[in-house]
Amino acid sequence: MTERDYYDLSGRVALITGASTHGIGNQSAKTLAAHGAKVFLVARREEKLQEAVAEIEANGGEASYFAGDASSEEICKAAVEKCIADFGRLDIMVLAAGTSGLSERSMEDAFNTENWRNILAVNLDSVFFMVKYGWEECAKNGVGAIIPVGSLASWHAAGSTAYTATKGAIRALTQKWGKLLGPKGIRVNTLYPGFIDTDMTHGATKMESYINSVIGKIPLGRYGNVDDCANAVLYLASDASSFMNGQHLVIDGGELA
Repeated sequence: MTERDYYDLSGRVALITGASTHGIGNQSAKTLAAHGAKVFLVARREEKLQEAVAEIEANGGEASYFAGDASSEEICKAAVEKCIADFGRLDIMVLAAGTSGLSERSMEDAFNTENWRNILAVNLDSVFFMVKYGWEECAKNGVGAIIPVGSLASWHAAGSTAYTATKGAIRALTQKWGKLLGPKGIRVNTLYPGFIDTDMTHGATKMESYINSVIGKIPLGRYGNVDDCANAVLYLASDASSFMNGQHLVIDGGELA
């Protein structure tokens, strides 16, 4: 008797936002493709998307892309439509597009209206609009999985006012959508990374005093890498987590413990 591979995603299609740079979205796309999924990448920089697709295809995967700003409702709708046109279905959504926005160094920064609207658009609108236009397709084959990406700011105040607000909202939506979409055959579970070495944070890993203070808060004694997160995304996307819904998966080396 052949043992079932619960991580086999053959025949399934995954749409990943924030997928163009060395980060959680990009590595998740590569990992899902390596386990059989056809992957559809969404991000703003077309050249980087083309490079990512070429790498996936060179490793035997199937990939396509849509270049656009996922904070736009029209772009989200068009991206979902192109994904379905290219691959015929949609089963998995990994919603990793995000920004930290303006650093909060003053009260003026904390209440900067432009920064507030920009961060809400990228971190929250993109998630809402992708789910709005993608959930019905995800429901069609009984294996739907929606995986937003939160952060430790979903659990405690961290980063700017606007950033904390958006990540807290993602945590709330995880539970709301788990109940709303579960009966439709879609599981909604969110990934919450701690400090992860990505293009966005790599410079900070070279700042010895800063990174030592970061590592000092992490019981495992290191910061995370994109594979730590991509492997967690694979778990949430696959049948290995088939009875998990409306839940929270923290990948932080124990910082929140």
